[in-house]
Amino acid sequence: MLFFVKISLAAEVAIGFGKLTPDEEIIKLLERCNAKIRATWYASPYGSGGSGAEREWYEPRKFFVKLRNDFTNIYKTTYFERVIGFKIILENNLLTVDDLAKYPKLLKFIRGLVNIYYEYKEGYLYIKNKGPIVYAVLAKTDDVECIESSRLVKDISVNYFPLFTAFLKYVPYYFRPKRYSQYYFFPEVKNAKPEELYKMMQKAVKELENNEEFIQYYEKFYVKGNFYQTMFKSLKSSIEGAKKRSIIKNSKREASIPTFYPNEGDIFYTGTNVVRYYKIQWNNPGDWSVDIPGYEHDLVAKNDYFTGCRSSSDLPDWYDDCPTACVSEMSGDYCAFSFGTYNALLIEPMYPYTGVVQLTRGSASSTNFRLNAQEVFHSPKCFKLLNRWICIPCPFDTPWCMGGTPYRDGSPYLNCPTNSLILKTCEFRRFFPYGSAWSGKYDCTPAGWCD
Repeated sequence: MLFFVKISLAAEVAIGFGKLTPDEEIIKLLERCNAKIRATWYASPYGSGGSGAEREWYEPRKFFVKLRNDFTNIYKTTYFERVIGFKIILENNLLTVDDLAKYPKLLKFIRGLVNIYYEYKEGYLYIKNKGPIVYAVLAKTDDVECIESSRLVKDISVNYFPLFTAFLKYVPYYFRPKRYSQYYFFPEVKNAKPEELYKMMQKAVKELENNEEFIQYYEKFYVKGNFYQTMFKSLKSSIEGAKKRSIIKNSKREASIPTFYPNEGDIFYTGTNVVRYYKIQWNNPGDWSVDIPGYEHDLVAKNDYFTGCRSSSDLPDWYDDCPTACVSEMSGDYCAFSFGTYNALLIEPMYPYTGVVQLTRGSASSTNFRLNAQEVFHSPKCFKLLNRWICIPCPFDTPWCMGGTPYRDGSPYLNCPTNSLILKTCEFRRFFPYGSAWSGKYDCTPAGWCD
């Protein structure tokens, strides 16, 4: 006689909801099914999105309270940063309405800044007012049947045994609602005339001039901190460069050479747990080494300085890899916190893309960091079976599929025999804000330490 005993096993489950789903509905499902949660994948209806992951398993309600607070702050401060940029442009007379009418590439740059302002302002208000943002979660439960039976769940992948961990990690990325990942332009910005764009900047500054939270943020980082001059220099350089590139047409000069890496950008670190990129900009994206290239922006730091991660990006067809950080790195000393695009062919020249990574602080008081620009592609996954290597194509849109491209031929101005180069190297220290622009400061070997 055979006896069948139902064994209760705790299993990791990747759950996809097929749409942006209210927090409370997800919390109630996970609580009812005795589940804990470690990672989420989210999107804003206004074009940006990413993921968040912790190293520990959390009770669902506690996790979502933290998640909602973190993303509210991420979007609020990114919205504030856009307005501060407008404030610096206007009070230093860095451009006029006539400049916008005269220089097409400058018009495109400012149109991009204004569009991102609306993207994060509307995203902030939406997230603050409890608008649904989560479309997939990674949970652990001993009652998989409870989750599978829920009408809320559209897709689920279950991992009972470590053997299948490698497969489970690919699954959440299938669940992303595609429409939220595409490049988004607000119609009123896309069709605005130069004088209208200028008035939009003025209106944005005026709306926040008496906002207490905005004033406190501005005084902390731009009056008392060192961010004002860094932002001023970065914006001035971009504006002057856009004017020059508007005049030079069909030129073979260095400014028009296509590059897989962004030509201009900046990095701001608050001194605690937020790393913000106000601008990531290609003058002429190209020089790709594969037919369908991707791009990845990597912040590499010691894993005892930063741990958990939440990130957001507005690159076209974006991805980010907080759930992969500190998982696939070969060295145990460093982690790469990254975001990028699955399709770099969608990158627009002169558009000021942005990104932010909010990290959980670790125990270390300082870390050296490296900021990399990397061309990636949907690389094959290879394993050895019976002394033979077997490679399986990985066409799926998931960070686990995105690997560095084969060695490149290099460019006329930088001898870079690899798929990536270093944009910046420096040091982060606890309680010390840091701001830097990297325009023209990339290097194929370790760059000069700090600016």
